[in-house]
Amino acid sequence: MLNDYSRLSGAMLERMETSVAEKAPHLLPVVQVVRDCGVGFLVIPQRATGLDRGIDILARPFIVLIGDDMDSALGPNQYDRAALKRLIGQIDGVAIVSCEPPPEAYSSIALLAAAGHNGLIIETRPEQEIAWTHLVQSVRADMPILLCSVKVQRQ
Repeated sequence: MLNDYSRLSGAMLERMETSVAEKAPHLLPVVQVVRDCGVGFLVIPQRATGLDRGIDILARPFIVLIGDDMDSALGPNQYDRAALKRLIGQIDGVAIVSCEPPPEAYSSIALLAAAGHNGLIIETRPEQEIAWTHLVQSVRADMPILLCSVKVQRQ
C-alpha cells in the first residue's frame, strides 16, 4: 500500500505535525514542506505494490520516502525494478539513511523540494546500504547522494 499525503487538509497536516513532533521529530521538515509548500509526499513501505500509480498521481515537486528499515531490510530487489528506476530518473537528490535518522538528511531533502526539486529518502539498514547506492548510481551516475551510515568503531 502506498500512502500519498499530498492531498491532506490543513487540519490533518497539523495533527500529523503534532504526532511527528512527538514520535519522529526528524520527519518534521518533511511534514512542514508538505504543509507550507504543497510538496507531494509518498511513503513506500516494504513489499509495496502499485508504485507506478503512486508516481503518476504524485504532486510535483515531491518527496518520496522508501521505508526499507523494518526488523530486516529487504533491499531494492523487493520492489518493482522498472518503477524504481523510473522514480530515480525523476529525482534531483537522494538521502540513503542506514543509521539513527539524522535530522539534517531530512532537512536537506525538504529544502530541495521547497526549491522546486524532487527528492528521495531511502530508510534502510546497513546490510542494504550498498545495494540501494548501486541502484541509484546505475540509473543516475551524476545523482548527489547524501549517505548516512552507522559509525564504525575504531579498533
